[in-house]
Amino acid sequence: MSNPLVYIDQNIIGLQLDGSLNLRKRDDLVWVYSKEHFSEIRRSNDTCQYLGVLNDIGAKMLDLELNEQWQITGTAKFIEYGTPEQHYEEYLEATSDVELDDSLFDPFQVWVNGGGEEGPLRDLSENLAEQVVAITSGLPLDTSEIEEKMTSIRPQFDEMVEEMIKNGNDIKKTREAFGDGKGAIGSIAGEKQIEKIWKIISPSMSEHNVTCEQFFGFDPVDKQGYESWPPYLGIVGCCAVMDILGFQAEKKCRKMGKIQNVRSDSGHIAMGAFCSAIMSEDKRLVNRAKAIYEYKGIGTIPLLVVKQANKSN
Repeated sequence: MSNPLVYIDQNIIGLQLDGSLNLRKRDDLVWVYSKEHFSEIRRSNDTCQYLGVLNDIGAKMLDLELNEQWQITGTAKFIEYGTPEQHYEEYLEATSDVELDDSLFDPFQVWVNGGGEEGPLRDLSENLAEQVVAITSGLPLDTSEIEEKMTSIRPQFDEMVEEMIKNGNDIKKTREAFGDGKGAIGSIAGEKQIEKIWKIISPSMSEHNVTCEQFFGFDPVDKQGYESWPPYLGIVGCCAVMDILGFQAEKKCRKMGKIQNVRSDSGHIAMGAFCSAIMSEDKRLVNRAKAIYEYKGIGTIPLLVVKQANKSN
């Protein structure tokens, strides 16, 4: 599409609903949403209203392109057909066919960020084994080898979890281990913010021979079968690292009930990288997007929408 593409965060739809914004279908730009919106809409109580806003403003859905191995290619495409309601129904149908619980590793992510409880963390290996068995049970092949493999790795997994619990998850100590004993990372501003963060923590990484690209998740050592790591996954990974370091992070990253929203934020930033601009009311999201896009040379412009307080007469 030749017109500018403006990716709207989920909170922009909320502002449209409560009358704080007046977005309209336009000929000079395209409002953009993705399946990440569907993930958030499914967790809300306003499914029809949210989808209605997307329809009313003529928003188009942007989706990641996959190759024949179902790997992310690094490009995205518009879905030209259908309405947001139809796309949402297709999304629900597609996700209902997948039995893997996408919140399975929430206890792990929350613990690493300094929150959560020991119980759910200790239940991880059992829950993972049950998920794998559930997924493979319907396959027309002998799955006994898979089940044996899961049984063999569970003790190692449990040992890793117990070691994590033994070490504790005091987020201040974690950040001190990275060289940020005074919380300087949380107040970094200006240009080249990721480079500034790396300058603080790189001394603690020197003996591990880890580069800035590797540390922030843009070029992981284990590429899980990819020849080159997709920018989308790199941005999502970088946001997870930023949560641990406390850069533009929110306390919700340490809460089980909120961690899915944190992941959605990173997904929005990653999808926004395919567009001309990304619009959000979330100041932290916009600041993270600016830092990441600048570091990776991405031309997307982050736009912060400030909601005006109602004034009484």
